[in-house]
Amino acid sequence: MVVKVKNPQFSLFVSELIGIRHVLSQLIFQQLILRYRRTALGYLWTLINPLLMMSVMALVFSTLFNAELKSFSVFLFAGMIPWNFFNAVVTQSGASFINNEGLIKKIYLPKVIFPLSIAFALLIDSVLSFLVLFVIIQMLGGSFSAATIFLPVAFLLLFFFALGIGLTVSIVTVFFRDLQHVILILMQGLFFLTPILYKHDAVVGKVGFLIGMNPVVPFIELFRVPLTQASLPSSAVILQSLIISFIALASGLYIFLLFEKKIVFRL
Repeated sequence: MVVKVKNPQFSLFVSELIGIRHVLSQLIFQQLILRYRRTALGYLWTLINPLLMMSVMALVFSTLFNAELKSFSVFLFAGMIPWNFFNAVVTQSGASFINNEGLIKKIYLPKVIFPLSIAFALLIDSVLSFLVLFVIIQMLGGSFSAATIFLPVAFLLLFFFALGIGLTVSIVTVFFRDLQHVILILMQGLFFLTPILYKHDAVVGKVGFLIGMNPVVPFIELFRVPLTQASLPSSAVILQSLIISFIALASGLYIFLLFEKKIVFRL
C-alpha cells in the first residue's frame, strides 16, 4: 500500500499560479516593453546593451591579458551570457515586492508572480541577446556543432537556479531593506570569483578553492564548453548543475511559502 503525502499549501500555490497565468503574462509583457518606452531604438537596446558592454570588456581585457582578441572574445561572450542573466535576476528580484508595494496592498495576487515575471522577462531578454551574440561568436571563430542543441537545457537549468536565488533574495529584502544595496556589492565580488575573464584552472591556492565552491561555476561551463569546444559538458558538470538548481529552487520556494503571508505587513 502506497501512502501519498500532499502539501496543501504547495498545491494551493500551484493552483493559484495557474489561475493567474494571464496576469503573469501581462506583467512579463510590461517588463519587456516599458523598460525602453519612448527611446529611439526601443527594445533593440536589449540587444545593443550587452553587445556593447561585452565588446568593450573583450577589447580591454584581451589587451591586459595579452590575448588574441577573437579567441578571447568568444571565451568572454560564452561566460558573460549566463552571468548577465543570473546577475540581473538576483539583483532585480530583490526589489520586486518593494517596487510593487502599492499593487500588493490594493488587490490580492499570488506574490510569487512579481519575482517570477522578472525572471521570465529576463530569460526572454537573455535568449534574444544570446541569438545575436551567437552569430557574432560564429563570425569570431566560435564552434558550431551538434553540442549547441544542449544550450536550451543549459538555459533551463540556469533559469531554475537563478529563480530559486531570486525568490530567497526577494523575501529577505522585504525584512532587511539594506540587502537590495548590499546585493549589488556581493554580486560584484562574486563576478570576480567566477571564471568569466579567466579559466578555472588558472587560479590556485585559497582563491582557487573559493572559485571551486562557487555555485555559479558549473552553469558557466554549461554554456562555455558547447560554444568554445564544440562538445557537451561533462556528465559531472551537468549533474552538479542539476543538483544545485534543484536545491536553489526548492530552498527558494520553501522560504517564500514560509514568509509569503508576512510580506504585506512588512511593506
